[in-house]
Amino acid sequence: MSEKDAERLEQDSSLLRALFSQAKVGLAVHDADLHVTRVSLNHRFQAPDDGEMLEPSGGQPLTETLVAEDAHAIRELLRQVMEAGEELVEQPQRARRRDQPLVDRIVSLSAVPLTGPDDHVCGVVAAFTDISVEHREREGRLLAGEAARRIGSDLDPVTCAQELVEVLVPAFADAAAVDLAAPVLLGEEPGDKPEESALRRMAQRGSADCLATTPADGGRATMGAELRARGQLLGRLVVARSAERGLFDSLDETVVREIVSRTALSIDNARRYVAERRAAEVLRRSLLPSSPGRISAADTALLRSDARGVDADAGAWVDTIPLSSARVAFAAGQTSGGGVRAAAAAGRLRTAIQTLSDLDVAPDELLTHVDDLVRRLPGTEEAGEADPEALEGPGELGATCLYVVYDPVTGRCSMASAGHRAPALISPHGESVPVPLAPGPPLGRESAPFESVDFLVEPGSALILSAGGSHAPSAPLRVAERITGDPEAAGVLRMALDGRPVTGMASDGVALAARLRVLPAGSTVHWEFPADPSVVAKARRAVTSSLEAWGLQDLAFVTELVASELVTNAIRYGGGPVGLRLIKDSGLICEVSDPSQTQPRLKHARLTDEGGRGLYLVHQLTEQWGSRYTASGKTIWTVQVTGDGTG
Repeated sequence: MSEKDAERLEQDSSLLRALFSQAKVGLAVHDADLHVTRVSLNHRFQAPDDGEMLEPSGGQPLTETLVAEDAHAIRELLRQVMEAGEELVEQPQRARRRDQPLVDRIVSLSAVPLTGPDDHVCGVVAAFTDISVEHREREGRLLAGEAARRIGSDLDPVTCAQELVEVLVPAFADAAAVDLAAPVLLGEEPGDKPEESALRRMAQRGSADCLATTPADGGRATMGAELRARGQLLGRLVVARSAERGLFDSLDETVVREIVSRTALSIDNARRYVAERRAAEVLRRSLLPSSPGRISAADTALLRSDARGVDADAGAWVDTIPLSSARVAFAAGQTSGGGVRAAAAAGRLRTAIQTLSDLDVAPDELLTHVDDLVRRLPGTEEAGEADPEALEGPGELGATCLYVVYDPVTGRCSMASAGHRAPALISPHGESVPVPLAPGPPLGRESAPFESVDFLVEPGSALILSAGGSHAPSAPLRVAERITGDPEAAGVLRMALDGRPVTGMASDGVALAARLRVLPAGSTVHWEFPADPSVVAKARRAVTSSLEAWGLQDLAFVTELVASELVTNAIRYGGGPVGLRLIKDSGLICEVSDPSQTQPRLKHARLTDEGGRGLYLVHQLTEQWGSRYTASGKTIWTVQVTGDGTG
């Protein structure tokens, strides 16, 4: 042997000793049967103290060192390397030790086939590096990212808790449970240390026995973490692993802390949203009409909004407004935005419409007044909001409104719309009747005038006004539970919901159904007199005769006096012709019309005044009185209580 060959042999021997004595990368030589013939690390995955390679006698199968499942998987990879003759580079592979099967270990495996002088594969050499920590850290980051993606999108505390346990089980633990403080479910602040009894289990996945067992009494690992955000203790998380999976360690605690921190913020945001949603719900329910007293013009039924859509429908409202002369107004609207802000805006809009309805103006004129009011309301910045960009929607600006007036004496409907969809009109036979209404612009957006439409309605028809809703289907039972009011009107409303494509209604919004009626024949009488003072006596006699026919003789004296005063004033200040009409409804209505549009004023006459006491007497003798403009002048009306105490 030459000196150069001896030097090369010494270098080769030194290289092998260096490779097999270091402890960072393990080396294992396998024969053709894939038994280990030489290995740099012992069964504890440590280098020998003497720095010499280990040479198991007769070759050692992997199952002597590794869990059988992992050994078979690695053996299959090495077999593929031998058969294909191609290298395997940095393949992550599970490699748990037989003496510690519960300790998870991941190695990065590389392998190269060994060939003899005749290029025959005689074995394989494998290099492996323990990457358990890096792998677990990566898995923890992925799990935390999955939790951030899934948890909190619904802004519901209970849903957040359910999503948390679904993320953790089975990817991280065998069982998990979340207890939330009771105030959190109500949108209230739980404080720093809520009572233990106030915690309620809102989500659980996995075995309850596993959660209840501690490592000392069953070999199972449990770990708890508080759900804390902004100084508030919102609840508690408990996770557990079975004995087959092993115990939690510091890496697991780090992952749980990160996930719990994110989840706690999501739950606190959801809690704040619940508080706003509850306030909006209280406001919105106050906007809906309570069960109205019986009115002659219509029987009504109300569909309340589904609680699941409360935020989206916080600004949706409907209303029934009794008007003079047995007429009734129906209104529906929707404000922009959501939450408390939309509900408050709807409240202001509804109050304005109720106030303006007392003027008894036409629907288009009423919407014009409301539009002017909306334009004068202060904007977000003028109102002093701290963060105007954080609040969605400009309140009443851009709101929609539909206003309908129905007269049961004539059977006519008059309506106008500011950006709101037309009502559905259902005939007495259940057929949909087209409504010739073209909605105008939303409130406060454009200066285009609103237009009223006026048409006759067949008695027994149903008018349906709706607002809000996402057009999402809802269970029939839930819809039935949310409909209140007259049974026949409620039936029409349910049928309309079944035919949503025809009516354009959404079952999760709010809606008002009204079965329209006309007053019975003979319940109205009307006279017209010239502007001559001598006709006052005729008017009194006509009133007395009609009241006797209706059996209301006890109201004759007061009604004669009221009609006499109003007809006299009409002749003196308004001119002719003068119209006198009596309507027998739940109360007795007396109307006097004249061509003048000068509104009467109630005043207190002095002792020396010769006149000025007529309207004061009318005010004292009747239950209500007022006046409204008409196309040809004005009408003064009064209401008296009938003998049954209604009026």
